[in-house]
Amino acid sequence: MARRYNDQQAPLVKIVYSKITVKGKTELIPMELYADGTVKRSVY
Repeated sequence: MARRYNDQQAPLVKIVYSKITVKGKTELIPMELYADGTVKRSVY
């Protein structure tokens, strides 16, 4: 499996989920957590 990196060349550590509520409905949004501590929304 190919390793994923962010713009600062830090490797992807794991996928985490952020819980949001929209119109009374709870949704989980996948986020990518990188080794340097940055988090961005996952494209998957």
